Amino acid sequence: RDKALSVAVDIGTDVVFRGERQDLDDLLGNLMENAAKWCVSKVRVKAQRQDGGILLTVDDDGPGLAPEDREVAMQRGRRLDETAPGTGLGLSIVKELAELYGGSLSLSESDLGGLSARLELPSAAL
Repeated sequence: RDKALSVAVDIGTDVVFRGERQDLDDLLGNLMENAAKWCVSKVRVKAQRQDGGILLTVDDDGPGLAPEDREVAMQRGRRLDETAPGTGLGLSIVKELAELYGGSLSLSESDLGGLSARLELPSAAL
């Protein structure tokens, strides 16, 4: 609420998730909530078809995570910053749910300067 948050969304018209709507809400909701929490002012969400699946990325312009902290951040209940509100479950939920669908979650540096969450999921046939 205290940020002048800008959210850019770029989702291809051919992107269709093969799964439960509630699961997609949980996947994307956790990633966007995390990005909005840590960003300075910018969040970018992009989804496109790739290699028979969906590539969904959520980027922010926040402080990001050091490479050695990225795997730790996806472990259930692990929090790297105890001063910020949260449970440490969001990224682990995304990772586990993506894997149940045969997908994956990876974290890297964003070209916005913060964190980039890369989610690969199955796509529905068009």
